[in-house]
Amino acid sequence: MKRILITGKNSYVGNSFAEWVSQYPDRYEVDKISLRTDDWKKKDFSKYDVVLHVAGIAHRKEKR
Repeated sequence: MKRILITGKNSYVGNSFAEWVSQYPDRYEVDKISLRTDDWKKKDFSKYDVVLHVAGIAHRKEKR
């Protein structure tokens, strides 16, 4: 079983990927975390085979 960590807990890409992978529950285990706070710094990344980083800034108005 492959363990996958998705950064960007509420991202469209991350959620779509997690939904697609869910059709293979015997092959993949998926966790999601948010990077909006510093809580991710306490996370043990060593237990994951893959980190899928899809966190980003979207829908943000630029100030000039």
